[in-house]
Amino acid sequence: MTVTPLNSQKAICAEKFITSAFGKESKSLNKILEHIEGKKHVIWDWNGTVLNDVDHSIATINQVLVKRKIESIDHDRYKKIFEFPVINYYKTLGFDFSIEPFEDICHEIIDLYMSGFKSCPLIPGAKEILSNLNQKGLNQSILSASDQESLDDMINHFELESYFSFVFGIEDKLASSKIHRGLDLIQASNINPDDTVLIGDTSHDLEVGEHLGVDVLLVGHGHQCPLKLKSIHHSVVH
Repeated sequence: MTVTPLNSQKAICAEKFITSAFGKESKSLNKILEHIEGKKHVIWDWNGTVLNDVDHSIATINQVLVKRKIESIDHDRYKKIFEFPVINYYKTLGFDFSIEPFEDICHEIIDLYMSGFKSCPLIPGAKEILSNLNQKGLNQSILSASDQESLDDMINHFELESYFSFVFGIEDKLASSKIHRGLDLIQASNINPDDTVLIGDTSHDLEVGEHLGVDVLLVGHGHQCPLKLKSIHHSVVH
């Protein structure tokens, strides 16, 4: 009788679990699992990576644009021009900060976004993969450019708080950078950056990962165009 080694058995079981649970998404999710293999800590971005909120984000910004008689934006253009810090993205859209302060516009957009975020689903298979990694004993955290209060509200709404050791947002609603919070997270986790992978959906996630000294995996189902992501990083799942 041929006996399959225990590690191989675990790998086979994990692959079967992912394939049966996620159907057509299994190839992408298997690639994520392969990339995570051997790591002790997974840092997830939130918006666009775990939360499927691209359409809601576009609808939100269009309401704000139309109110000011600025041309609305479609899905393709959104994914091409969205960036951090968002002040540059807002300038590209046509906001005039000499008329309205940047801070006021940010607060209006975030408040409108938060009033409707409950209509957003999670990315297909997200909760299952979080649960699967928890069962394997991996530490998981959230690192987001959302303000901390809004981020906590969203995590709690989806009942995901038990999956994460740390949930780190930023201190305001200006969505500038999360590098400083990432450094705080690495220190708080007390896990070697070499044993950590950051999974996100924007060029800013790559920038953050480089500052933290951690491995980075980008996903193409979020807020930036996959072609753009592939032009700046070798590890992109789409």
